[in-house]
Amino acid sequence: MLRMLKFFPDQVARHWGQIGYWIEQALPPILDSRKSSDRMNNILESILVGRMDVHLFLVYEDEKPIIYAAITTAIISPVDGGDKELYVYSLYGSRQISKQILYEGLELIKKYAKSVGCSTITAYTNAEGLKALFKSIGGNSSFTYLRLEI
Repeated sequence: MLRMLKFFPDQVARHWGQIGYWIEQALPPILDSRKSSDRMNNILESILVGRMDVHLFLVYEDEKPIIYAAITTAIISPVDGGDKELYVYSLYGSRQISKQILYEGLELIKKYAKSVGCSTITAYTNAEGLKALFKSIGGNSSFTYLRLEI
């Protein structure tokens, strides 16, 4: 059974070497790679002050955690008072992920989004598998922008 575990800022700071690597490997495709000098420091700061969250997706096998993915998210509140959205900033898979695990992970993200008052999940991706998954469940996957109403 897949579980979603939130890392708190102090945990992120202690494990920044690994978490920072995961984030850097999965940076959104909309970012300009030429402006990367302070990017990782800015991301770490955003996590430490609570503007972004880090979660791990894992399965326990023989009481040992097996990490499948790491995800960073931010809650976006529109200035016009509209519904909040959960923006998936980065998603890093640390191993081959089956469709079942993908669906379980998406259900966990949806539950989390609802629990923090969001009505949509959005992301940018260049991963064809994620684009196909969102399209198959009624999400918009054009232009590598993903949006799912929950």
